[in-house]
Amino acid sequence: MPQNQEYEMQRGFLVGAVGGVAVMAAVGGVVTFLLAGKDVQHTTIDTYSRALYVKVDGRPAVARTIVQARIEGWYHPLPWVGKDIDEVSCPAHLKAVAGATETCTARAGSERVSIPVRVIKVEGDPATPRVTWKFER
Repeated sequence: MPQNQEYEMQRGFLVGAVGGVAVMAAVGGVVTFLLAGKDVQHTTIDTYSRALYVKVDGRPAVARTIVQARIEGWYHPLPWVGKDIDEVSCPAHLKAVAGATETCTARAGSERVSIPVRVIKVEGDPATPRVTWKFER
């Protein structure tokens, strides 16, 4: 095989390998972006589910069990997006008022981490609002 032809084959392989790695990185970036966006949650407060319908200061609120479950489920969707956590605990229900905040905690290995939670907006019927809230990683 002539030397020039061997060089072209090696070059073609290298270009293909680098291109493949670049495509994999781009796909990984898109997946990471989509999963990282899951820190914004939407909860419609349902008055029919008595176990999850709670009020704080006379206003509807997102039950702390919902907040805890969503944080635990979405805090660590991929290893490079967030820490692996468990034992999420929120001190109170999240009031359905824009700007309302809570700080939940969780265990990450041997340490406790703080997870700030904030209501971004509240829409719809005041008795059964749709609450958009966000937690920080």
